Amino acid sequence: MPTRSAFRFDPKAIIGSFVIGVIFVVLLTWMNGNAFAAPTFPLLAMTSGFILAGVSYGYLSEGETVLEPALAAILVAVASYAIISALDLRCFNGLLKEGTYTYMMVISYMNGLILTFAGAWAGEKLERTYAGSGQPAMEWGWIVAGAILGLAVSLFLANLVIWLFGLFTSSITALEPENAWVMLFVVFLGLQATGYVCAFRSPGDTSYEAAVSGLITLILLIDVFVFTLAGQSILSYLRMSLVLFVGLLASLVGGYVGERMQVEVEGPHPTQA
Repeated sequence: MPTRSAFRFDPKAIIGSFVIGVIFVVLLTWMNGNAFAAPTFPLLAMTSGFILAGVSYGYLSEGETVLEPALAAILVAVASYAIISALDLRCFNGLLKEGTYTYMMVISYMNGLILTFAGAWAGEKLERTYAGSGQPAMEWGWIVAGAILGLAVSLFLANLVIWLFGLFTSSITALEPENAWVMLFVVFLGLQATGYVCAFRSPGDTSYEAAVSGLITLILLIDVFVFTLAGQSILSYLRMSLVLFVGLLASLVGGYVGERMQVEVEGPHPTQA
């Protein structure tokens, strides 16, 4: 019977997912990489290759998949970056001239990580791992619900903070480096909501759900800042790492609080009784 475990090293699934992921990520980027002068479509095609990497992992893995696809996604990202860079595709010439090629590839690969999780879930369904297994490895419904709430709360608070700065100085001041702590506080509050919803509403131990939901929310927030607020000048690699660290910490704190509240309201879980 499938077991719930945060991480199980499965060489067959990792190798299979890696090979399939690299082939399709590189192939889908190369197919139209010289047909476009802009990188938008090739990057979208590239990230879709991560779905196939996730599907492969979910289908090939023994038992239920939880956090393992993240390792496969990282390996695929490293290998495909080296290969795609060597291909010297026309669509990336503009990014290379601007010096933002690596930055945009990192952002794309982070989104690929989300799609790898989604693909792994689809692969598990194809493998029918969940059939008759009782409680699934992760409550994906609550993961999505937590990500939606966390994104909404974070964007609301960010909008409020930028508006408040605009009343006294200039709205853009909220995004300047010296005020980074304000936005980190916004991220912390939003991600606490994400972890709390996952933990309080979903049954059983939900620490994995809180972490995955928090990661999804963070990457979506980074997308918002990069593509709508010229975040490339705001979110350096160091600040991006700080946002990820603070956000994941907040989601785990929210998850812990949610678990405690769930126990108080519903009583201890059967495994804790």
